[in-house]
Amino acid sequence: MIPVFKHCFSTGASDTKSLSQTPPSIIRRIGESVQSEIKCSHSIKDYEVILWYKQDQHQTLEILGYVNLQFVNKESNPSGNISFDGDGRKKSALTIYNLKFSDSAVYFCAFTQTHFY
Repeated sequence: MIPVFKHCFSTGASDTKSLSQTPPSIIRRIGESVQSEIKCSHSIKDYEVILWYKQDQHQTLEILGYVNLQFVNKESNPSGNISFDGDGRKKSALTIYNLKFSDSAVYFCAFTQTHFY
């Protein structure tokens, strides 16, 4: 079985900003999928980008990509088994297909006002 944990954080400076990521943890077998089960949402005005990160067992933090108002941008995923969708103003969901042992990690979402071009 592969434990797939998740966590969330904000790139904003204020303690009044909030972000929700559910569920707290997921356990699946190798070869199974986590389809849109890792969800991230916020309701902060003018925050239009949700970013996704992966932190492996060696504590290496890797950006997977981001969702903004117009599109999804995947930064990296050599095996091609990770995708996400959503609207950077509100929510996003992460999917991991055909789990491998290397997918066992902590997955983070974050939000920001920064616009990417």
